[in-house]
Amino acid sequence: MNRPMTDSSSKTIDIVKKGLDKRYRAERRFRRTGLAAIIASLLFLAILFISIAANGYTAFWQTVVKLDIFLDPEVFKQGDLKTADYPGLVKKSLRTLFPEAQGRKQKRALYKLVSSGAGFQLRNKVLGEPGMVGKTISIWVPADDDVDMLIKGFLGEG
Repeated sequence: MNRPMTDSSSKTIDIVKKGLDKRYRAERRFRRTGLAAIIASLLFLAILFISIAANGYTAFWQTVVKLDIFLDPEVFKQGDLKTADYPGLVKKSLRTLFPEAQGRKQKRALYKLVSSGAGFQLRNKVLGEPGMVGKTISIWVPADDDVDMLIKGFLGEG
């Protein structure tokens, strides 16, 4: 049963078609705006990661100082390698390296050039190879964090 189209149903279809065209345009505009928002957010995320990498890559580097340390048998006279004065050996090596450091204040500043863990690192090395006692060894120890930041160019900033 096909009814012939009346004038009023023709007007309704025209109104619906106009509304659909408007709705389809709005849908396309909404999709383009959403896509632009996603692209912008990915761009800002990429800028954030690049900024973090550019400012933080030096965190993966560590400044080290080479010390020549004489493992004086007098220090190890007690016979117990675990309780020897390893920080004292590190300090003595620094004083040998910088003999111009005189006075308590200058020596304290000198000892701050290397990390406080340098004595532990030396201890572990000697405990691993006890035959080194009485010899001069070269060991790379971490620099103090302030020295590390100075070498990386960040000391004195904000």
